[in-house]
Amino acid sequence: MDRTKFEERIPLWTPNEAHGTVMKKFKKRIVEKYNVQAENYWDLYDWSVDHIPELWAEIWDYSEIIYSKPYDKVVDLSAPLEKLPIWFEGAKLNLAENLLKYRDDRVALIIAGEDRETEKMTFFQLYKEVELYAAAFRKFGLKKGDHVVCQMSNRKEAVLAMIAVMSIGAIWSGALPLIGAECELEAGELSAIESAVIVVIIDLLTVCVAKSSLFLIFP
Repeated sequence: MDRTKFEERIPLWTPNEAHGTVMKKFKKRIVEKYNVQAENYWDLYDWSVDHIPELWAEIWDYSEIIYSKPYDKVVDLSAPLEKLPIWFEGAKLNLAENLLKYRDDRVALIIAGEDRETEKMTFFQLYKEVELYAAAFRKFGLKKGDHVVCQMSNRKEAVLAMIAVMSIGAIWSGALPLIGAECELEAGELSAIESAVIVVIIDLLTVCVAKSSLFLIFP
């Protein structure tokens, strides 16, 4: 890759070279395990594009991903370009389990609204909130394999509901209400889905009634 045009430009921000950063620790792991000469980011980048399976295998291990079944193959590099690659084929995991593995007071979410007000939620708070959402979904009869549709903006409730749904093993499908609920239900992503639950804000309730008999409604 010709990096000249990038290196000649003045970057808006350059991270420090502190040895405690995640990138530094990961680079050290690659250097020691694969005997790579990586003095800077670009050296690591060059290695990564030439060793794609090795890179992502290391990211999988370094991230301490929780899984119930390990992968058989990282990716098939012989697949044709027009075919979407299958990553970590054979692996089984629950995304919610991985998102909720921390229960401490570090910040997990920063919720910012158009009114410029922000709210912070810790990993512990996130876990407890998702626990309540999941209990409510189960009470309504939601089970593994069911579809849940969300017609809502990127707000806190959508995130909590999504993680709760995934923790049960149900299937989450979301759509931003930018084109309007009626258009979305008629021709958009949600049109072909027969859902067990629809998660909506109250303004969209009337046009969603025909798609499901059970709603989780937010003001």
